[in-house]
Amino acid sequence: MAALSALVSGCGRLLRGLLAGPAATSWARPPDRGFREVVEIQKGKTTIIEGRITESPRESPNPPNPSGQCPICRWNLKHKYGYEDVLLLSQFIRPHGGMLPRKITGLCQEEHRKIEECVKMAHRAGRIPLGAVGATPPSPHQLPHVVAPPGRVFIIIPSVPTFHPLGFPCGPRELQRELQRRSSLHSGLLPNHRPLLPEGFVPKKKPQLNRYLTRWSRRSVKPIYNKGHRWNKVRMAVGSPLLKDNVCYSRKPLVLYQ
Repeated sequence: MAALSALVSGCGRLLRGLLAGPAATSWARPPDRGFREVVEIQKGKTTIIEGRITESPRESPNPPNPSGQCPICRWNLKHKYGYEDVLLLSQFIRPHGGMLPRKITGLCQEEHRKIEECVKMAHRAGRIPLGAVGATPPSPHQLPHVVAPPGRVFIIIPSVPTFHPLGFPCGPRELQRELQRRSSLHSGLLPNHRPLLPEGFVPKKKPQLNRYLTRWSRRSVKPIYNKGHRWNKVRMAVGSPLLKDNVCYSRKPLVLYQ
């Protein structure tokens, strides 16, 4: 019986989509964003609480392409946005930085994947910091890069050189290294054994690459220093192939390899 009712409801939705014409452009149910008014109806001893959809007080503008599948297609923004358009991307992400599901945003599969790639690039570029809406700034004496085990918080107290449990004195710098080593062991990461640079030492300049545009994590991508001859160079893949059809407003074409 349940299977029969599900089949009948599916056929009903299909028939309504066919009869609606070009206005119904998606087989999925569009998200309902209307205002609801709670109405209480008394019928004898029965109380019915109903939520009726009312008209929006602000008149929504008409999109230039009402037959589009999703909001991006209706407003003719299919190939006109990238990771720099933070105001557009912020409408499709959660307060902590994650993506909203398609049943809420109403995006098609293609645009959802493109928005997801642009959000990743914007996160790596620092344009949309993680937890931008609901996050609290770290304490000035708290290590933001140290991952503490559950139930613990590593905090550095600025003071004069203190004493280590092993018996030798250590300053705030040594204490920071020790806390970072212990926290990395607790979190399952390898400790950082890189020696500290001497004071006054200026390291060599490294080439500034757009690591945030890479298709992988920044820590897993290393720059290619020996790229070969000019006519046969080995380039690093940057950007995303999903954005290769974007509109280019300058004479310089879109670079997918650097």
